[in-house]
Amino acid sequence: MTDTARISPASGLRALAVFLFVALLAVATGRAAMAEPAKQGADLDALMEALLFREVSEVLAAEGRDMADDFAEAGYGVPEVAWREMLTRLYDPAVMARAFRREMGAALEGADLAPMVEFYRSDLGQRIARLELETRKALATEEAQAAAGEAWAELDPDTERARLIESYVQVNDLVELNVVGAMNSDIAYYRGLWMDGMPQEEGMTDGEILSEIWASEPEVRADVSEWVYGFSTLAYDTLSDAEFADYIAFARTEPGQRLNAALFAAFDGVYEDLSRGLGAGTARLMRDYEGEQL
Repeated sequence: MTDTARISPASGLRALAVFLFVALLAVATGRAAMAEPAKQGADLDALMEALLFREVSEVLAAEGRDMADDFAEAGYGVPEVAWREMLTRLYDPAVMARAFRREMGAALEGADLAPMVEFYRSDLGQRIARLELETRKALATEEAQAAAGEAWAELDPDTERARLIESYVQVNDLVELNVVGAMNSDIAYYRGLWMDGMPQEEGMTDGEILSEIWASEPEVRADVSEWVYGFSTLAYDTLSDAEFADYIAFARTEPGQRLNAALFAAFDGVYEDLSRGLGAGTARLMRDYEGEQL
């Protein structure tokens, strides 16, 4: 029997966790739209457009779908085509774009969006948004990420560029916020597994398993730090020191700080939902194909 034939009877069941995720997003998005003042909604749309969020969602969705190879190689007894089908349903760029807008709207409720829109619609703001997007694409492989980390490590710490990168990372609290987001996503993934019937390790309580997850925090922090500094080294390489300083100056302002907090809140909210869906989808696939337990 081919893999395709094996998938067909269970495809509806495997889509359940994803359907639930999409349905919840649709309801929440509808409610947010009804409650959102017209001007705030227009300003939010302008901000999301200036931040290139439609393209960002496409890049992030592609990253999620590309995990199929990793899952297949892990040896859970599920064929790659089944992983790919589940991940394609889950990492839908249009759904993710709507989810990001909903989360950003909630995080920025009552905020004056005009200064944010003004900055990111400027020539410098548009260059920065494009540079960040293209760098994210460029760092799609572990080899590229390692090379970026090396570029930061080789940068003379006494140079103005190194000081600017350090200032940028600290002003936006990039390491700490990314670590917290990564750990919360891991926890959401395992909760998704358990929610959909995957048995926990024998004799371990929820608290003990969560403690084990948090025990990996130092390793996660090291990886995040390397990624953040490597990304910042590459992304802003073509900016002059003066332009980079202007970007950091905006980040220090109240609108800049509010936007940074909103971006992390939005990413955390979307990725926690995605991780729960991924965990539930993983449990369902492994049960459907009688694969190995994690």
